[in-house]
Amino acid sequence: MYRRLKLAILDYDMTLLDTLIDFYDALNRTLQLFGLDPISYDRFIYLFKNDRLGFEIVPRHIDPKEFWKTFRKIYESRYAKPMEGVEYLLNILKLYGAKNIIVTGREVPSLKIWNELRRFNLHHYIDKVYTMFDLILLGGIERELFDKSWLLINVLKEFGVEPEEAIMLGDYWIDALSSRNAGIPFIGITRYEERARDLYINGAIMVVKDLYEAARAISEIVK
Repeated sequence: MYRRLKLAILDYDMTLLDTLIDFYDALNRTLQLFGLDPISYDRFIYLFKNDRLGFEIVPRHIDPKEFWKTFRKIYESRYAKPMEGVEYLLNILKLYGAKNIIVTGREVPSLKIWNELRRFNLHHYIDKVYTMFDLILLGGIERELFDKSWLLINVLKEFGVEPEEAIMLGDYWIDALSSRNAGIPFIGITRYEERARDLYINGAIMVVKDLYEAARAISEIVK
């Protein structure tokens, strides 16, 4: 139980926004940039659910780090829509007095995320945005691809918040692991059982299927 929830750290893609089609689009554009053939949507969904994209689509002669860094630079919200319940969740967090901080795996200037948030009229719920581009600017450490541990610890220090006074929400196992490394309780969000398993393995205290369920879970934790 929290003394008070002061900080809500939120992943962006597939947490606040449904960007699954954008993920698929950015993936195929990255494949083409590396001279590879695009994959079908059905194969993409299978590999995405089972976290096999990194193992089965990047050939051995291509550096996976360069591939995924290229991907996260061109990943953008072309076809995105807000997740159902996103305004409800963000409003609940504000009512608890929490600062809402986005920490995304995209490697773009934070201004680009702010522009997207304004497009979806979500900007007034958010207090700050960090991206992997900020990690580079701040001289942070990324121990493995998409590791956010350093950024999360930096956010805690910037806002003067203890890990137990914060919570993180996200959809990917590296988010859960990063949150665990920073000592922050983590709630996973996914519609896929396969990904839920990986979230629990990497430290999630619970996994929910949507943002309404996430809001209820947070209410139980902080009351």
